[in-house]
Amino acid sequence: MTKDIEEDSSKKRRKIDTAETNGKQTDSVKNDVETDNKTYPLTIYHKVSAFEHNEALRRDSQKDLKIYRETCSEFALLITEIADLKFKKPDGWEDQVVKKKIDAALLTIILKKLNRIEKIRNKTSRNNVTKVRQQVDVLHLQLQNLSSEIQKLQQEVDKCLQFKSKPLGIDLVPIDEFYKNAPESISRKEITQTDEHQLQLARLEWELHQRKELSLLYNQLVERKTSISKLIERKINDLDSLSPHIKEVLNVTKPLQERLGVQTYRFSTTSDIASYLPHALYFLYVQVIAYSEACDKNIIVDIVGDKEKAKLMKTIDVNAEKDSSSEGSENGDVGKSQKREMKELKRKKLLAKHPLSVNLKMNLKDGTSLTLEFFYLMKLKIVTVLPNVVLHTKVKSSAASSLLQNNNILMNLFSGDVGIESPNVANHYQLREVGLDNFDQRKVGIPYLWAQKMGGLNFGTFGDSVGVEPVQKIAKFNLPVIMKEISRRIKSRVALVKQILDLENGTILGPTEMRSVKLSCTLKNWETCTWNDFKHHPATSHLSSSEHISQYDIFFKSVITREQAILTMFVSVKSNYPIAPPIFCFQLEWNDRVWNSSNNADLSNMEKEVNFYWRELLTETNWAQSLLMFQVHRAMVCLDITLECMYPDEFRSEKKTFFHPSRGRNRGRPYKYEAIGEGVFVQR
Repeated sequence: MTKDIEEDSSKKRRKIDTAETNGKQTDSVKNDVETDNKTYPLTIYHKVSAFEHNEALRRDSQKDLKIYRETCSEFALLITEIADLKFKKPDGWEDQVVKKKIDAALLTIILKKLNRIEKIRNKTSRNNVTKVRQQVDVLHLQLQNLSSEIQKLQQEVDKCLQFKSKPLGIDLVPIDEFYKNAPESISRKEITQTDEHQLQLARLEWELHQRKELSLLYNQLVERKTSISKLIERKINDLDSLSPHIKEVLNVTKPLQERLGVQTYRFSTTSDIASYLPHALYFLYVQVIAYSEACDKNIIVDIVGDKEKAKLMKTIDVNAEKDSSSEGSENGDVGKSQKREMKELKRKKLLAKHPLSVNLKMNLKDGTSLTLEFFYLMKLKIVTVLPNVVLHTKVKSSAASSLLQNNNILMNLFSGDVGIESPNVANHYQLREVGLDNFDQRKVGIPYLWAQKMGGLNFGTFGDSVGVEPVQKIAKFNLPVIMKEISRRIKSRVALVKQILDLENGTILGPTEMRSVKLSCTLKNWETCTWNDFKHHPATSHLSSSEHISQYDIFFKSVITREQAILTMFVSVKSNYPIAPPIFCFQLEWNDRVWNSSNNADLSNMEKEVNFYWRELLTETNWAQSLLMFQVHRAMVCLDITLECMYPDEFRSEKKTFFHPSRGRNRGRPYKYEAIGEGVFVQR
C-alpha cells in the first residue's frame, strides 16, 4: 500500500516536472513573483504550496478518505509488529524494527500530506462560502432598499389617490339646468363649453350663490317663525288666564244647574292635558272614559307624563327637525365613534315616545288589578302597551308567577296577535335602517293589534296598511269588545293561578260526581318548563310539530308517583285558556322500563282520555276556574286504573270498580266514569 502511494506521488511529481520543462504553467503556479513592480524568482516553498493547493482542488475527497483509513490501519499494524518484535526479540529483530520504523515514518508523511490537503480544501470551502454569503448579503440589502422604495412610492400613490380634487358631498345641479338658470357672468358659455375644469368651477360658483340666497331666505323664515311663536304663546297665556274665570262662573252656576237638573260639567286638569295627547291616545282616552261611565265603574283612566314637554312639542315645527337632520348628514367625513353616536341617536329618535301616556286601571272584585299604560311612538306611528297585573295576595311560586308575566298576560287576546312584530309594515324597514331587528318591548311597550284599534288605527289583520291615520269610529267600535275580552282574560288567568297554587300544595279536587273516587297516586312536583325542554322530550315528540302546540304557550312539568311507578306529565296551557283546554303528554317509568304514547297504547289512550274528553268534566257552572285541576285529577285516576289493570298483583284497586281490565279490539282500559251507584269505570 505504501509503495502504491509513493508511486502515485512520484508520478504526479514527474507530471509537474515535465509540464515545467515544456514551458507550460498552470493557472495558479507561476515561476516569478511581482513585488513593488520588481520580479523575483519563486522559491521552492511557494512552488510546493501552489502544487499542493492545485492538487487539493483536483483530488477526490472520498478517495483521500479511503487512503487515510488504509494508512491509519497500516500504521497501527506496523506499530503492533514493532511492539511484538521488541517483546519477542527473534533473530534479526533490530533490522526489522528499523525497516518498519522507516515504513511508519513514510506513512506519517502521507498522513501529514493528507492533513494539509484537507486543511487547504476546508479553507477554500470557507472562502467560497464567505464570498457567496457576501453576495447574498449584498443582494438582500438591495432587496430591502427596493422594498423601502416600493413602500415610499405606494404611500405617494395613496396620497395622490386620496387627494380630494373634487367637491365631495355636494350635489351640483345638472349642466342643462345650470346653463338655463345661471346668469351669463357665472355660466360664461364661450369658456365653460370647451373647458371642463372651468365648467366645474362655474357650477361651484353657482352653487355658492344659490346657498347664500337660501341662507338669507332661511333667516327670514326663522324670524317669521319666531314672531308667530310669540303670538301663539301670547294667545295661549290669554286662554290660560281665562281658566280661573271659567271655573268661578261654573262654581257660581252650580246651584242653578242642580235646580234645573242639568249635569254639572266636570272641569279638571286632566281634560286640559288631554288636548296635548296625540290623536291615537286621545281617541283611546275619550272612549275609555265613556266606556267606564256607561259600562264599568271599576275602570279608572288617567293621563300621566310631562305636560310642559307635550306643550312644547305641539308648537315645534316638524320640518325643522328634518332640515337639521339632513343638514347634519351633509357634513364632512366623521370618525367611527361619531358614527356610532349618530346611529345611537337615530335609534333613540326612532323609538321616542310621546311625553304623555294613558294609564288605564281595571279593578276586579277579588282585589286583583290590571294596569295598562298606553304609549305612542311618534316616529313609528304605533300604539304600544305595558300591562301589569297585581294580585290581592303575593304569589311566591315561580310556576304560578310565570302566568302573570307582562309579556304573555295579554298575548293572543285575539287569534294570531302575539305582539312580537309591529303591525305597521314600514316599521320593519325603519328599524333595519338603524341596525335593529326589533325594539325592546320592556322599555317601549308591546305593539298588540288590539291596542292599535283602541287608538283608532286600523292596520288590518296582517298589517297591510302603512300610512294609517287614527279614526275615532274604529276606536268606538272595537273598544267594548276589547275591554270585555281583557276582563275575561284576567279573570281566567287569576283562576288558573289559583289552580297552580293548589297543585303545588298537593290539593287535588275532581268533579263533584267523582269526589268519592280515592286517588292512590301522589302529585310530587309541579314546576314550569321551557319550550325547548318540552319540544325535545321523547314524550312530546308526536306533538312538538303540531299546530295545537306553540312556542307562545305556557309549559309545565309535573311528577306523579305510586310506589315505584313514576309518571312524568308535560302540560301545555294556551294563552286563551279556558277557550282552548290544556294539552297533556305522559311518560311512565316502571321496573327500569320507560313508556310513552309512541311505544305504549295505554299511555296513548290516557292522553286521549284527558285531551279529547275534557268536555265531560264541565259539569259545574264555574268549570273555567277548575278545568286544569279536573284534567290533572282525571290523569291521576287513569294512572291508577292503568297500573291496577296491568299489574293487579303489585297494585290493588281502592274504591275503583271496573268489570273488565281490558276489552275490545284495542284492549282498552276502563277510563270512562259512569255515576252508577258509587261509580263504575267502563271502556269507551
